[in-house]
Amino acid sequence: MLVIRKFGLRESKGVLRVRLSQVRNIHGTVALLKEKNEESKSSEEQKISPVDLSSALKHTSKLRVTNQEFATLDQEIDLSRTKKVSKKYTQDINRNVLSPEVQNAIKTEDTTAPTPTRNLRSKTNSKLLVGFTGKPLSKAPPKRNTLSKHAAFPKSSRSPKPHKAPPLSKEAIEIISETISIDEDVKQVQQLDKSKIARLAHKLDRTLFSPGVHFLQDPRTRIYNFTPYLKKIIKVDEFNFDAIETFVSVSKDQSLLKVAEQENKKFYSSTSSMTSALIQFYLLLNNYMPNTEERFPFPKFSGAIERVASSVVVQPKERNSKTGEMIYAVESDKSADTEILLSVMGHCLEALLTTEEKEFERYTLNYKNQEILDLQHKQQMEDQEDKPQNTYNYASYGDFLMRSQLDCYDERLPGNGTFDLKTRAVCAIRYDSGNPDLENNTYQIWKLNGNLESFEREYIDLIRTGALLKYSFQARIGQMDGIFIAYHNINSFFGFQYLPLSEIDSTFYNHSRNEITRHIGATSLEDIDDDLPSYVADTQFKMSLEIWEKLLKVIIKDINQVEEFKDTAFRLVLKSSRIPGSSRQRMHVMAVPLDQEQVHMLQKFPSTFKTGYKEEITPEERLQNLTRHRDELNEFNKKTTKSDLGVLSYCIDVDHYFGNAKSPVKELHAYPRSKDQPWKLRYSIKRLPNNPKQYLDLLATTTDMLTSNHKKNLESTQNDDYEFSLNNVDAAQSSDRKKVTDKANVLKVYSAIGKARAEKWEEKDANPVMYKPNP
Repeated sequence: MLVIRKFGLRESKGVLRVRLSQVRNIHGTVALLKEKNEESKSSEEQKISPVDLSSALKHTSKLRVTNQEFATLDQEIDLSRTKKVSKKYTQDINRNVLSPEVQNAIKTEDTTAPTPTRNLRSKTNSKLLVGFTGKPLSKAPPKRNTLSKHAAFPKSSRSPKPHKAPPLSKEAIEIISETISIDEDVKQVQQLDKSKIARLAHKLDRTLFSPGVHFLQDPRTRIYNFTPYLKKIIKVDEFNFDAIETFVSVSKDQSLLKVAEQENKKFYSSTSSMTSALIQFYLLLNNYMPNTEERFPFPKFSGAIERVASSVVVQPKERNSKTGEMIYAVESDKSADTEILLSVMGHCLEALLTTEEKEFERYTLNYKNQEILDLQHKQQMEDQEDKPQNTYNYASYGDFLMRSQLDCYDERLPGNGTFDLKTRAVCAIRYDSGNPDLENNTYQIWKLNGNLESFEREYIDLIRTGALLKYSFQARIGQMDGIFIAYHNINSFFGFQYLPLSEIDSTFYNHSRNEITRHIGATSLEDIDDDLPSYVADTQFKMSLEIWEKLLKVIIKDINQVEEFKDTAFRLVLKSSRIPGSSRQRMHVMAVPLDQEQVHMLQKFPSTFKTGYKEEITPEERLQNLTRHRDELNEFNKKTTKSDLGVLSYCIDVDHYFGNAKSPVKELHAYPRSKDQPWKLRYSIKRLPNNPKQYLDLLATTTDMLTSNHKKNLESTQNDDYEFSLNNVDAAQSSDRKKVTDKANVLKVYSAIGKARAEKWEEKDANPVMYKPNP
């Protein structure tokens, strides 16, 4: 075995390609020598004659070893394996079989390295057969003339095969194993009253039909492409929030409950409550691996996406009067939320972008507080001040009813003409979102490309943080055409961009193979499947809803089996993660029953502590309150696991089937070759033993974020004892330079640089000029 391991798998100048018959010849020769050695144990020092292996080494064909041959080889090795071989015997074999170069390499190798534990088949697949692809290797082999047991072999261009998932606990019980194929569409439940949906103001609608980013103001000439009115954003404390419709949570939306009963739906929810769970299904169905660039060419998701679980609260509301079935509201878990300036500013900015300048005055506090002596005039004004009503789209799929607020409408867009409106703060503000002094941030965007101060940086962050994927789910739930994004720094807008949903789909649901092969055999444009990524996105969205629906029904059935907990609310936690030792994702699911008092306490947790941006407290006091919030929430979560049901635990595994195949796809990332190729998904739900620790650990990951980000910001502020100035950078000492270039302070430095840029531009901006085409 020593000879086979050192000679058959490695050679000092490269990978030695050996046929199976060669390995067997060598192995047979070793067995023969072993027998000879046993016969002459009394004369162990007798020299063994050299063995002629020329007939075994003259073949270099590139052959893959079949499974049948592997099975035979394993048997032969087991039968011929020696229990004990003398050191002298081994030395003689090495001296007579191996070349001088190989012998020298063996002598100089690192013998202290741990011996690999993989079997011969695993070794051969992952290392020996790498050289059998017949294609140029991606990397050149090491030039050093050594033979290491752990030398890095060149990677094959072929994608690695997925590892078999390790077996679950013997106590795991398979509840459901079903195969689904998608043959249903998401349906619009009610006809839209498009006259009540807002439209873009300030001539921003032209961005809907012009791809790319549109600067508010040309950074070079300072000429405005849109009205200078957007240069200065209203302060949040000057905005009259009473003039806009307030957000209605899912559990309190009686209209939504009524529609659910009319449509005979068992579950109802909203975009904001569903997106976090849908992201977990995305990771599962696509078997997300950030390093697989041919399937995930976009910037890899930040650690938070892969660490933080989705948590929702499922509450029974009332029974359907026609069917007698209980109807459930699925609402996001708000227990770890904090009120930050950006979340409040969103409503203000949306009103600004959809309201013309003169009309927007009625959203200001000055307009609300002005003295009106004429009571009749006052009554007339109040009649005109009716709040704009939120307009919703109701969509259904399976037993789900989904509510989506409609922000904007333009009849020239495809579909129903609706699109979502998002206001995106610059990176310097988002990374310091807990800072109540954000309104003074002067970070600028004035470039298309670059790592800082650019639209490219903001778009990359949209992808990396998962925000763009979340936007795509919201648009898909609302049956919208796309997303309008306005980039700002709270004080000013910098630019605007419209992203059709199809473009976002091309980012998250594309495959490099699709770009290379989709034209093969095409006889028309329809055959090219330009919209294949959107087809994949739509199909996976529906698959996610089907699995989620079945999962909810399983949990409800398990809870209702105990009379004490019948028709009880529960918290549902979903987390997709890599199976240890495997290349597959698995979704872990945990459910904990909650009584109505616990549900109320859970959702009201954020208001119990003074942590919001409006609170007039010091940063140190805010951190103390956030720490109390975290600790008491962790304790509350622990108490909820003490019921008789404890923590109900499950897991979900999936396999994809394409065409008429009877076995699942072996590729790591299943992807259809065309829209016409039949696509089925087989999923299984297994019940696992209760696991309170895993449940609490997942929740703790979220609660820890309450303090971790604010603590970093506080430490950065306390260490920020330098004054940035363009005049003294060159004269700064090395210690000062280290402070300026420290990662924690880079964005703060560029906020100061932004202030200097604004001062430089003041002269040109004093007399604003707006672009007009020449006559």
